[in-house]
Amino acid sequence: MNKDIENTESGTMVRSIAVSFKLLDTMVRAGEPMRITELARQLGESKAKVHRHLSTLRSLGVVEQEKTSEKYRLGWKLFRLGQAAFEQFDLKTIAEPHMVRLRDLTAQSAVLAVPSGGEAMVIASLDNTSDTSLRISAVPGATPPTTASAQGRIVLAYASPEHQEQLLAGPLTAYNEKSMTDIGSVRERLELIRTRLYDTAIEEVMLGFSTIAAPIFDADNNMIGTVGVIGSVQYIADPPKPQQIAHVQSCAATISEAFGSDAYKNTADPF
Repeated sequence: MNKDIENTESGTMVRSIAVSFKLLDTMVRAGEPMRITELARQLGESKAKVHRHLSTLRSLGVVEQEKTSEKYRLGWKLFRLGQAAFEQFDLKTIAEPHMVRLRDLTAQSAVLAVPSGGEAMVIASLDNTSDTSLRISAVPGATPPTTASAQGRIVLAYASPEHQEQLLAGPLTAYNEKSMTDIGSVRERLELIRTRLYDTAIEEVMLGFSTIAAPIFDADNNMIGTVGVIGSVQYIADPPKPQQIAHVQSCAATISEAFGSDAYKNTADPF
């Protein structure tokens, strides 16, 4: 018997439902259609029992069976349920309260971005409300340069090796003399990002503008977005103050923790 399932049994837990969810979770993690034999092996259940659960899930439209291979895959209804859950529990909704705190702690504009087609795309921005600081913000829908921005490099750092090689195969765009254009230096920075879990871009796109950003992770520690601050180089210098970096990482850690990630466990404390 699968220990995870065994440990969920209680007076209020229906074991058949627990098995079904474990079955779906196994299919999600596989990322491809699976045979009953393999599913039974991974769950530690009999093939007959797994077949009964799959038959029920198939009748409900939650899983589908391929006609040629007879393998099982996730069904369209599950996708619709996922979409509905996403709309109620999406990254922007979870992140915004913590972005407010980040904005207030740093007195700079807070920016949230997500991977989109291998680039970073801004989906939310909370403008700085301080009376003592120049207001600089990002427009939702904007795509910061991939190799010359903190958000872009973070997305690239966690992209597939194929995408990285494709982007770094040719000359890199220079927006000014401070832009990173040396491919070797960019590769080193991507490795550094994965190690220290943040990046900075000081006047690399536009003179006078600086950014600090950190990756956001899900329960499997996959990068699902970035959060950071943008402001004048007068307030985000080169290098930034350690406390500014700490605030950005704490915000990212808090959001990541909400998604079940422990990526910042030994790096930063949540808010």
